[in-house]
Amino acid sequence: MTTKSVVNFISGGASTCVSIIGGELPGGILFDATQTVAIIADSHDIDGIQNVMAAEFPKEHIHVVNPGSDFAERILVVLDVYKPDFFHQLGWMPQMPEEVLARYVGLNQHLGPGGKWMFGVRRVYAHMRFCQEVGRIIPIQVFCQLVDPAYDAGKIVYAESVNLDFTQTPEYNAKMLLLSIEHEVQIRGRMEMAHRFNPELADNPANIAQNPAEEEILFKMKKEARDRYPRKV
Repeated sequence: MTTKSVVNFISGGASTCVSIIGGELPGGILFDATQTVAIIADSHDIDGIQNVMAAEFPKEHIHVVNPGSDFAERILVVLDVYKPDFFHQLGWMPQMPEEVLARYVGLNQHLGPGGKWMFGVRRVYAHMRFCQEVGRIIPIQVFCQLVDPAYDAGKIVYAESVNLDFTQTPEYNAKMLLLSIEHEVQIRGRMEMAHRFNPELADNPANIAQNPAEEEILFKMKKEARDRYPRKV
């Protein structure tokens, strides 16, 4: 099969991106499946740029596109140079403009509750607090999904369900339990996308709320997570 070219989008430390780059080396699980041809960061001031360079990704193929005016156009300028088979949001924070989605298919890294405010450890906190409020222990879903114009609404490409350790903090679960699984899920998602993914057979992300009352509880927990963990967490 033909190796698929991918542009990776990063915002933070880019640990998943580094893991993927390693997986694309000879002998890696992604070798001959995908090839990262470029990386787009949303700021010059993120650790991810230095981390991917330390992983020996070429500096000349790392681009910075800050959110702001003409955001979609500036992203498309870079994508049109490489013309990837798809792109992959790996901890990418900004919402992808619809103009980009009209021309390129993308993957998104996510876990747990999606939607407004949900990033980083907030997702784990909201999930754990919801379980506590409804008195029901639910595995958290870690998934690779299609990018959708609505936040975290895309069809699932690959997913795993993970039992959290409720004796530990959300921070512990996010870093010590889930991080390596996030890496694995994104790698598996890329393989699915490269070889056999059929969107007509794909599911939507799981909804842990089972009724309108639980939806209200989940929304409250998301707001609680937002307030507990400021933007820089």
